[in-house]
Amino acid sequence: MKRGYPPPWACAVLLALLLLWRMLGAPLTAEQFSHLETPFWQARALLPLRVARILTLWFPVDSAEPETLPQEAMTQEERALMAMSDMTDETIAVYVAHEQNLVVLPLEDYVCGVVAAEMPAAYHLEALKAQAVAARTRAVRQRGQGGCALHAGADVCTDSGHCQAYATLEECREKWGDEYQPYRDRVLAAVRETAGEILTYEGEPITVYYHAMSGGRTEDAAAVFGQAEPYLVSVSSEGEEDARGFYADAFVSYETLAEALDSTPDELRRTFAIAQYTQTGRVSTVLVGERHVPASELRESLGLRSTWFTFSMDEEGVTFHQQGYGHGVGMSQVGANAMAADGAPYDHILTHFYPGTSVETY
Repeated sequence: MKRGYPPPWACAVLLALLLLWRMLGAPLTAEQFSHLETPFWQARALLPLRVARILTLWFPVDSAEPETLPQEAMTQEERALMAMSDMTDETIAVYVAHEQNLVVLPLEDYVCGVVAAEMPAAYHLEALKAQAVAARTRAVRQRGQGGCALHAGADVCTDSGHCQAYATLEECREKWGDEYQPYRDRVLAAVRETAGEILTYEGEPITVYYHAMSGGRTEDAAAVFGQAEPYLVSVSSEGEEDARGFYADAFVSYETLAEALDSTPDELRRTFAIAQYTQTGRVSTVLVGERHVPASELRESLGLRSTWFTFSMDEEGVTFHQQGYGHGVGMSQVGANAMAADGAPYDHILTHFYPGTSVETY
């Protein structure tokens, strides 16, 4: 080696740092850091794949064609995310909302589609496994209790506001782009390694709720849905504070707010206030004139991220200062990912967010 040249190990370290920097969008300023295209947790999951691609370009080798899914040419009746039908004979009737079509899928294929749609595929594998068990539990319980109330003959539907979201292969390819294969493999592994497992309480499948991010503490089901369950109570969800969107502001004009609350801008300027909080600190009801409006209705009508908010007012409207994302009941997906990052296995994650439950094979 000529004198003055850096050693090979230093070059390798520098190359790895440059690759990571490029994956993060090469941020330079504090403002650019706050708008990273690729979060650090995602970069960590993608770095091995992208390094492997570069090494393949530098050192090409003869290799067989990559494995293709046996469901590449799918009919509407075969729109499962993964080829997992050999795992179980269990099936489920799914109403595909955007197609207005009822299909019958292998249960584990359906769970793959739910995990792909409901949780970022770059999350830790143990978090994805927790999501798989939660999704399977909800489907099994709903199938056993009469199915989807909105669609005759269906056990579940793909409307995330009513049952659970579901992503087909085509939708996953579009969403994941160049990362389709590694993300597909992560989802497949999460479902395969938990196949047949559900959450139970006193031997019965539980009522499952989950959401994107609790804001630091989940909510009691009775405060949101008016029905208490011993395993849907408020628990801590640590490690969420650094997640993107933990805090978020939303401005709503008085005119828009008046329309949503069947009020007038003048009345809102005079009377809009928080009337009551839940025990976790979320807003329970807001005051509009002499009326108490449930915060959950306000959130739905305005598209707010959370009912955990404060607000400020100016001449134009109201700014909601929100914490967390979702209704707050059950498993926090960001919280599950934080627990997985700290080494918690999926069953511990589940029994933390659903206390008193057990993971069992049905």
